[in-house]
Amino acid sequence: MPGPIAERQHAPADGWAAQQGGTRGGALASPAHVYTVADRAQLVAALEAPAPARIVRVAAAIDMSEGRPFRDHDDQAGRGAVRIPSNTTLVGIAPGAGLIHASLMITGVEQVIVRHLAIRNPCDVAPQWDAQDGAKGNWNSEFDGITVRAARHVWIDHNSFTDAPDTDDRAPIENGKRKQCHDGALDITQGSDLVSVTYNHFAQHEKNMLIGAGDRFTGDQGRLRITLKGNLFEHVAERAPRVRYGQVHLLNNYYVGERGRAVYGHGYSIGVAHASRLISDANAFEVAGASSCKQLVRDPARSPGVFVDTGSLLNGQPLNGCPHGGDAGWRVPYPYTALPASQVPAHVRANAGPRPGASAGAGAIVEARIAPATGAPFVLRARRAAHGDWQGASLQLVDGGKTLQVELLAARDGQVQRLKQIRRRTVSTDMPMVLGFSADAGQLAALVDGERVTTALAEPLPATQPLDWDAGGHRLLDLRGGPFDAAPARLSAQVAERRILLQAGDPAAVIPIGGAAGFEVVSDDPRIATANVAADVAHGAVRVTPLAAGQTTLTVRSASDPWAQASFAVVVGERFIEPRSTKGVATHPQLDERGVPPDTPLRLALAPGAELTGEGSIRLLRKRDGLLVAVVRPGETVTAIGPAPRQRLVRQHALRIVDGELRARLPQALEYDTEYEALAEASLVRGGAFHGARWRFRTTPHRPVGDSVTVATEGRSHFRTVQGALDYAMSLPRAQPLTINVRDGVYPELLYLRDKDNLTLRGASREATVIRAANSDTLNPGSGTGQEAGTPGLLGGRALFLAQDSDLLDLRDIALHNSTLRTDGHSPQAETLFFSSRDGRLMVRNAHFLSEQDTLQLTGYAWFHKSLVEGNVDFIWGNNRAALFEDSEIRSIGDSARPESGGYIVQARTVGATEPGFVFLRSRLTRGAGPAGNVPADGSAYLARSPGTANTWDNVAFIDCSVGPHIAADGWLQRPAPNPAEGGWREYGNRGPDGQARSYGGFMLEREQAAQLSNRAAVFVGRGWNPQP
Repeated sequence: MPGPIAERQHAPADGWAAQQGGTRGGALASPAHVYTVADRAQLVAALEAPAPARIVRVAAAIDMSEGRPFRDHDDQAGRGAVRIPSNTTLVGIAPGAGLIHASLMITGVEQVIVRHLAIRNPCDVAPQWDAQDGAKGNWNSEFDGITVRAARHVWIDHNSFTDAPDTDDRAPIENGKRKQCHDGALDITQGSDLVSVTYNHFAQHEKNMLIGAGDRFTGDQGRLRITLKGNLFEHVAERAPRVRYGQVHLLNNYYVGERGRAVYGHGYSIGVAHASRLISDANAFEVAGASSCKQLVRDPARSPGVFVDTGSLLNGQPLNGCPHGGDAGWRVPYPYTALPASQVPAHVRANAGPRPGASAGAGAIVEARIAPATGAPFVLRARRAAHGDWQGASLQLVDGGKTLQVELLAARDGQVQRLKQIRRRTVSTDMPMVLGFSADAGQLAALVDGERVTTALAEPLPATQPLDWDAGGHRLLDLRGGPFDAAPARLSAQVAERRILLQAGDPAAVIPIGGAAGFEVVSDDPRIATANVAADVAHGAVRVTPLAAGQTTLTVRSASDPWAQASFAVVVGERFIEPRSTKGVATHPQLDERGVPPDTPLRLALAPGAELTGEGSIRLLRKRDGLLVAVVRPGETVTAIGPAPRQRLVRQHALRIVDGELRARLPQALEYDTEYEALAEASLVRGGAFHGARWRFRTTPHRPVGDSVTVATEGRSHFRTVQGALDYAMSLPRAQPLTINVRDGVYPELLYLRDKDNLTLRGASREATVIRAANSDTLNPGSGTGQEAGTPGLLGGRALFLAQDSDLLDLRDIALHNSTLRTDGHSPQAETLFFSSRDGRLMVRNAHFLSEQDTLQLTGYAWFHKSLVEGNVDFIWGNNRAALFEDSEIRSIGDSARPESGGYIVQARTVGATEPGFVFLRSRLTRGAGPAGNVPADGSAYLARSPGTANTWDNVAFIDCSVGPHIAADGWLQRPAPNPAEGGWREYGNRGPDGQARSYGGFMLEREQAAQLSNRAAVFVGRGWNPQP
């Protein structure tokens, strides 16, 4: 059945129902107003109960006649009518759920959703003969499957409509005609507006869908705005639809019929009647016996409207020569993507009709739109299980409303546990905020205004109960949910800390906006800064012009979705004051230095006591023409790492004081053989007798050649940063080998490599060649991925080094240190390396990796030889195939947040049951001091723990390893139980602290079994790989 989350889904954005505030139906229903019904009495009671909003869950095929045939027309009109009130979602939750002998009435109401129901078109027990209807008279019936009359904001989705088993050929013949007892399947009339009809299956019916009751209903002009998308019309004789007055969009519908068929033979498909204006996009018609558009599209009377088609097919050929063409006089107001008509049949067949189980999986997202206020938190209990456990998120304004605090929460056995907490600067509390919670593939996430702000690895609970909430001091404005893979569109500004720093009189700053195709921007105080949409930027941006010192708030809103919004502060400082010269300050590059690498950072040696003020900037000008090349400001900013089009976007400080030096990371590489002038404003620094700096330098004319390059912090080299060398590597052909030689030094940077094979990153020594920086799930949530321009959010993730979609990456004689402490925040996941290459190969020799939590996240295949890995919580983990740690040291270090805990070495999420997973061969399991100086106690650490997921495997083996006293006697943590329950956690030939063989409670391998994991060729046989030292 569809979960309680999917039952709160709003009408999708690519339809008329999503316009003018959207269609939510009963999404705001409290748990007390969520009803499950299985018979007529329950259904009527649920619909008549007083409720501001309701969800009615249909669990069976409900016969409105209750087995007692209708006596006459009035009896059928009374007992067969299902009157749906405003703010209602009516949804089938079980196979076969639906309505028989029913006529659904959506009349004079708004905000109604009907989904996943099997509807048997009602048969009028008293059809009327009209001798004046046509040349020979006709039988006329009254009751429709669904009647939408004078209603607004209606979504009809994933239902089926059919006459069967009471098909017309079974009706008796009277007055020389079949006594036709069916009227419409779905009729939309009398000023109804903003309706979407999506993915329904209409079958075996004659007069299927009427839009507009008659030519005389002139009040329908400007209304009847309706979208038909993804519907299957199968053996429907006519009216699919017949339209008067309406502005109707036909998108990717599939028509199947046969002209001359004995029953429900195809007459026409689309009726372009009086004053109608239809736009048709990529529909597919498979109608036996039809050869022209005129047989599909016609005016059933003599007052045609307009029909405009693009990309449709008739029996596999372009639909040409359609009648009633011209200018429809309107344009589709919402963004949409039309599938090619050739793909429509398979797509519609796979998706149309009731799908009560299609959204029942774990992956789902819930969002609450709230008016924030100080006080108690807003708590969203998004996934509620039958036994009272739940998972969700909360939002609270703290520090007098200056800080937004968001938490991921889980409750078990009545105890609420905080999984993660994140704090962000509050920009404005005058506009609504959107708190979201998502669950998919073993990961929970909290979102604010569509942006993922923190995550936790946990298996989603089964969402079997209606979601719930406590508003606290806040006011709930709206609520919506749906499948994770159909998450609503979002909009985000690429700014950090929800603010940008500018200076009065500066050129306009361009701020990329990801997500929504169309948006608007407003400045609260245009005297401080003005803003407008940068129409000349391909993927969406706003242009902000700072005018005067002060602060204002910019709000960016989607033009089509009120939920999609972003706001950020613009803090405008005083005008930039150029320094006159450099006195008493050592610079790097040096004054008038030549041969400077193009990726050089700017460095200034400061006197003791100097600190950043949070004001001012460093600027770089191209000397020959004075072009402003870069501006580096204090505070947290968004950095794009790696070359376009797919970059790693992260929050970080581009300007820092480290070891007495002011260091500025430039946003892009410089031109070769070009002179630049750097200007550091005096207001940047307080103390240390700093009065600004101004100096010149010239970049090297020599570009790299050959199969190796050099990185060094000083002296002659091709690059000053490791990322500069990686950017160069990514400019080469993918398979071309390259070695990057990194000289001793500390390199404070985050790294990104993608789509590059055969790369060697080699340090001078793992003791003195160190890449060190702090990054974590608090700062950059998620594992990380590159993203193209226009993608919403900042997805660069928490790793120090993200290596994506690469093969044969070789790391040697180097150290990677993520300096995040577990005491730094409530989301301390902080990888040194995320090797994100599903089938890629990683080689590591004589290297050192240090973090606290999640030091290594591995996918694909990885070999570590004579290397050192340090951490404490799940510090070797990932969705891998095979990782071999050979002759290496695995060091558990003291936990800065929980000194009593020794932690866990491995959390395997191996992607296949037969894959080797994580294998430790002839390695030493040791312990050492953590960043707080504490050492894990005896028996406090575990070899592994399970994520508790059913779709990954806990495949871990320790073979011929020496195990220190910090490992518990029962070394495999059984809570939760591993998958498989037995045989995944394996041991052979391990020795305890006394040198004696011992078991730690895992599955003991036989000699022959251990041999299959005791050499590189055997471990990597699935890849045919045998790396060598």
